[in-house]
Amino acid sequence: MFSKTILYATTNPGKIFEVDRLLKAYGIKMVSLKDLGLDIEVEEAGSTLEENSAIKAKAYFKAAENYAVMADDTGLEIEALNGEPGIHARRWRDGKTRMTDQEAIDYCLYKMKNVPKRKRGARFRTVITLAFGGRSSPDCRIETFDGILEGEILEKPIPLRIEGVPFESLFYIPKWKLVLGEVHQMPVEKRQKFLTHREIAVTKALPRIKKSLDVKYPHVGRKIQSIKKSLPSFKTLGCHTAFSQRRNSGKSYS
Repeated sequence: MFSKTILYATTNPGKIFEVDRLLKAYGIKMVSLKDLGLDIEVEEAGSTLEENSAIKAKAYFKAAENYAVMADDTGLEIEALNGEPGIHARRWRDGKTRMTDQEAIDYCLYKMKNVPKRKRGARFRTVITLAFGGRSSPDCRIETFDGILEGEILEKPIPLRIEGVPFESLFYIPKWKLVLGEVHQMPVEKRQKFLTHREIAVTKALPRIKKSLDVKYPHVGRKIQSIKKSLPSFKTLGCHTAFSQRRNSGKSYS
């Protein structure tokens, strides 16, 4: 029998903090890999956010008995750097070595050293993948949802650091007049007007999460109606269906 708790397939403390607060606000229980003692090697060999997110969701769905699984992948795309670092943010410097939070911040500032303010546009994009249903194809199903947040890269980071999400100290959102890291310090009840890329993706996924867990929280539907109308519909695939690569729309980030 499946649990009415969803497994978020990450060990990133910043992501766990963000998503757990959001799901709790809608009455949905979440556990992490650490909570279940799951420690398996998953190679993120995909070339897109969709592919890497699905790889993780399917792998942990097979490993975690009785749990629906949510996994994600996030990319930072900087206009002046032709979309770098994209999905390779942690290994941006040489494509191999995983950088610490501070190294990632320092390297980003180095790459942006001579870029004027008007050309510092960037965006975060997150793809969430849900895996649920039976344990083998065709019963096992996955669905994907994405979220985008437009902003710009500061010339100097704010002092605030959130472990696991280094660029949030550098990413400024002009329409909010806030740095992304500052947004995450707000009480959850004040956050409804400040949905991040990850929260947008999770919010799109909420009705499906609720359905897959068979949890009846009528207020979930009402809370998301104000943004749901403007969000594209999700994509449903079998657990053994290959993803097709999504093309960049070419839209300016500024």
